[in-house]
Amino acid sequence: MRTTVAVINLDRLASNLEVVRRRAPQTKILAMVKANAYGHGLVGTSRVLQHLGVEMLGVAFVHEAEALREGGVSAPILVITPTTPEDAPSIVQHALHVVVCSVEEAAVLSRAGQAAGVTIPVHLYVDTGMHRDGVAPEHVVPTLEAISTLASLDVCGICTHFATADQVESPFLDHQLQSFLSVVDAARDHGFVFTYVHAANTASIWHRLASHCTMVRPGLSLYGYGLLEVPEQELLPVMSLQTTITGLRRIRAGEGVSYGRRYVAPHETTIATLPIGYGDGYFRGFTGKTWCLIHGTKYPIVGTICMDACMVDVGNADVAIGDVAVLLGEQQGADGVVQRIDAMELAAVIDSIPYEVLTAISERVPRAFVGRLSTVAQLGEVSSV
Repeated sequence: MRTTVAVINLDRLASNLEVVRRRAPQTKILAMVKANAYGHGLVGTSRVLQHLGVEMLGVAFVHEAEALREGGVSAPILVITPTTPEDAPSIVQHALHVVVCSVEEAAVLSRAGQAAGVTIPVHLYVDTGMHRDGVAPEHVVPTLEAISTLASLDVCGICTHFATADQVESPFLDHQLQSFLSVVDAARDHGFVFTYVHAANTASIWHRLASHCTMVRPGLSLYGYGLLEVPEQELLPVMSLQTTITGLRRIRAGEGVSYGRRYVAPHETTIATLPIGYGDGYFRGFTGKTWCLIHGTKYPIVGTICMDACMVDVGNADVAIGDVAVLLGEQQGADGVVQRIDAMELAAVIDSIPYEVLTAISERVPRAFVGRLSTVAQLGEVSSV
């Protein structure tokens, strides 16, 4: 059994959801669980979010929705990226909501729905400026009119996506929002009424109340990270990444550590080996830039990070094989002081974002669910600790 584990604190997940609900009390929640629930474990996390009453779950691809259904998740699921004709049978079988970006996509779904004798719920995706997917605003009404002639479809939703939501003061976000709201009004003027109108992601939930519409799409905020400029979010990181020391060796001044001898000891010291590396999603780019916590004290990761291991300079500290090392998360020292390493810090050292740090934690790292809801999350491939 690996001692390297991503510990998922479900009490914090529940707390973060409540924070979002307080911010958007009149709207439905579309909880984003794509990319393995941002690294937190797709099925287990989704089971808990369903238990906590979110109205819908969001995935990027149909195969993610299939995994949720196979894992016993019955909540409505929206596939938020355009689907392919090959996806249609699974969309029907698993009663999925899907976004559509063209009449042609809708026609494929219509035929699949008719063949199965079911109605497929669809959300029209409006491209207000992201220019990745969707229908241009001036084409929305004609597209809706064309789709409305197709059988076995229920156009129950309309949505867009902001390109600059992480910027609190963004004129372009305001432009996108106004464009979207105008399109929704125009569609309603032509008789199209939507149950689900959604645009707001984690960032815009806090700084653009007008974007809440009838449903919001929290993602990163559920997992404990939001805008640094908005401290009242009161979000708590859900994941901690930890392992144990598997080796200790004393080296002399001038001796190197790991590939390329990128770290040469300036004095005699002790090097601890941790069984985690870039094969687990702990980036090679962290080399020489990050640290871990052992007994509540920060120690630098030194030498080139390997695929399966990394090394720590612990100096003359009293550490032993089997001691826990935290690479992401919190640890209390003997003095009672809690030290923290979070995904924002790790992202900053490689000029990235916390999304990348969290979603990179690979499938070979077990997810261990802890907290009062751990039995809800628990499946064959996960454990409660």
